[in-house]
Formats: sequence, C-alpha cells, structure tokens
Amino acid sequence: MTEIAIVGAGPAGLMAAWQAAEAGHEVSVYEKADTVGGMSGSFTIAGQRVDFGSHRLHPSTPPHLLQALTSLLGDDIQTRQRNGRIRLYDKWVAFPLRTTDLIRHLPLKFSAGSAMDIVRRPFLNSSGDTFEDEVRQRLGKTVSDEFYSPYAEKLWGVHPREIDGELARRRVSASSPLAILKRLIRSSTPTGRTFLYPKNGYGQIVEALADAVVNAGGKIELECPIEHIVLENDSCTLKSPKGDKTAQLVWTTAPLSALPKMIEPSPSQEITQAASALRMRGMLLVYLVLGQSSFTQYDAHYFPDQKTRIARLSEPKNYRDGPDPKNQTVLCAELPCWTSDAIWSATPDELGEIVRSDLINLGLPRINLLTTEVRRLPFVYPVFETSTRSERETLLNWGNTLTRVLSFGRQGLIVPDNIHHTLAMGWDAAHSLNSNGTFNTSQWDEALRRFEGHVVED
Repeated sequence: MTEIAIVGAGPAGLMAAWQAAEAGHEVSVYEKADTVGGMSGSFTIAGQRVDFGSHRLHPSTPPHLLQALTSLLGDDIQTRQRNGRIRLYDKWVAFPLRTTDLIRHLPLKFSAGSAMDIVRRPFLNSSGDTFEDEVRQRLGKTVSDEFYSPYAEKLWGVHPREIDGELARRRVSASSPLAILKRLIRSSTPTGRTFLYPKNGYGQIVEALADAVVNAGGKIELECPIEHIVLENDSCTLKSPKGDKTAQLVWTTAPLSALPKMIEPSPSQEITQAASALRMRGMLLVYLVLGQSSFTQYDAHYFPDQKTRIARLSEPKNYRDGPDPKNQTVLCAELPCWTSDAIWSATPDELGEIVRSDLINLGLPRINLLTTEVRRLPFVYPVFETSTRSERETLLNWGNTLTRVLSFGRQGLIVPDNIHHTLAMGWDAAHSLNSNGTFNTSQWDEALRRFEGHVVED
C-alpha cells in the first residue's frame, strides 16, 4: 500500500484517486475550493443546475472510461442530439455543420473560395509553425480566415500568427477539405450529432467520482489549499493553512506554471523564469436568469467574429431532460478576456447589459431578464504563443524529472483537452502504479505519447 496525496479534485485527480483507492492504496485528495470538479463542476442558480460554460461528454470517450462512468451514473447519462448553430456571414448555420445548411445559407464566395483552396492545396508549402499557417495548409485560406482564425483570436487574445501551430494540431481535428466534407456528411445524419450528458448537469460526473473515491476508502478534503510541497528522501510534506500533510507520492493537477513556486527545494532560475513567461487566458461567465420557460430550442450558439464579446452562448435546459424549473431558464454567455481588461472588473449588471445588447444586435429573441450572476475564471486557456514555445518545453521536461511528484491533467500537462482526455490521464496514472508502490515510468511515458495525439472534439 502506498500513501498518495492528490492535489486538485477535478476529473483527472478524482479518476486517479478512485482507481488508486480501488487498488488498495491510501489516497487523500486536497482541493482549495469548497466543491469538487473545478471547471467541470456544476452549481445552482435560481433553482437550476448550470455548468461552468458549455460542456459535453463526447461519444468518442474510450469504452473502458465510459463503462466506468456508466457503472457510477447508470441511466443518468443521457444520449442527446446536438442542436447548436453558428453565426457566419451574419447568417445562422446549424452546428455541427451540415452540407445542406452550408449550401443554403453561406454566400457563393465562401464556396468558391473553398473550392479554389482545394485546387491550390497541393502546391502550398507551409511550415505549420503558427496556428494560421497550420490551418491554412490543412483547410485552406477561406475556412481559416473566415472561421478558425477569428475564433482563435477571440479565445486566446492574440493573433493566430502569434499562436503556436501545435494548438491548431490539438484543436482542429480535420486534416483536409475532404476530411471536412466527410465530417459534414456524417454530421448530417442523426448519429453524427449526438453527445452524452448527465441529467443533473455536467458536474454530476465529478460528483459521482468523488463519491466513488470515498466509497473505495479514499479521503477528500475541501477548502484545503496546498501551498508548498517539500520533497524529502522517502516522502513528501504538503504545507497547507490546515496543517502539514505527508505522503509517499504527490500527484498534482495544479497548473504546471504554478508548480515551481510550490516545490521545495526550489528549482533553478531557468525553470522559474519559464513558468512566469507562460500566460493564461481568463473567462467571464455571465448567467442571465430569464422569467420565461425557454430562450430558444438550441443548446448553444457560437460567435467566431469580433462583432460581439460573446464567444458562445448556452442554455443548460436544452442539454438534458432533467428536473428544471418550468417557468424560467438560464443563459450562460462566455466572454474570453484578460484579467487586466476593463471588462474583467465590470459589475454583474453591467455585464448583463453587455450581453443583452449583443443578443439584440444579433437578432436573437428579446429576453425577460430577472437577474444576472457572474463567475470570473482567471485561468482557463493556456496560451500557446510561439514566443514561449521553448519555455513550455522546458517546463514540461522539468515536470517529468520530479522525484515523487507527478504532474498531469489539463493544466498539469498544459493541454486544451476534453474531459474524456483528462479522465484518461487520471486512469493511466493510477494504472501505472504497481501494487508494491513503485511507479512504472515506462508505462506512463507510453501514456504521455498517447496523450500527444489527443485532439479536442467540437
């Protein structure tokens, strides 16, 4: 039996904790928040369960992970039809994209431009060094400039020429215009437009995992921030305002850029400087409580252009068949920004008015706004800037050299992955631990190579 301290009660940490506890190890999870889940959690606004933005469990979730979740949630995991739409050329187009809608709604110049891009593609020679180069090389200038590049700049706050091509390889799954066409055809069928979602909100996944951890003999301590991790010869000491904790191994899902300040003895100046060079993009989540049964029939609306501050608008009611109020609904507007932007410190009423005005300008139905709530998330998207490529590599290499400390998860590996990817990280971490307490580094290295192939699903 091995004593394992896990820092962070998000999906990766909880999956690792559950599997390690099931294997008979002594597991303690420490979470600085008062609830589990992090950005994968859910909470209640005006009697309705809402998420931290728009989330789905993708059908491509590996079978062993889906089976594990089903064993915890049973029939509460619902298969749903996607019903979103995206604003392109001031027109609404079904999302996921469908061939018929593209033909019907998008202007001829888009189709003509895309056709020319297919002809020119074999003659292009691009390094793929930047996000813009990579997407143009794979999908053509038209698709890149009209959709992917504006949305990328909106999410990450820098021009696509300043974003590393690695992010495009992880976020843009289509490899060619033909691949897009195949996806469009698939998305035009009912089976190509499904997702999985718990009836009590996305956070039901992490809540079920937390219960499983406790049932397997593990411990979860909330409101327990870990400030320092002291590395010793045969153990680690975790420093917290609630007192010192000890463990043989520490598995952390905290942002890797924060880890150098936590580790004692302190790493070299090169490592601390690399960590300080990395930036994280923040997000304002503006929740509008409406005095009406519904807003639209759509689960999500996407806005790639710069005409609105909103990147995505979701209506949680439309993601599930659940115990939601009949006479009201909630909208969640996602506004990416830097914490230094003026909008970051705007009041809930001011933000509600910004969203209301944008909805009117977009031609969406007028709303009966009752109240507005805001969640401010300062660290959401790691920014893959070309200028900090070497710093990311330096930090990741350093993280792999730590004795008795394993950094994993979305933030711990600096990746933009889906929840099923982070669940896989937790699963593989636990299953790389031998029964005698030794960690199979070869098995974990193999898992890391597999994680490099993760591509975010729309």
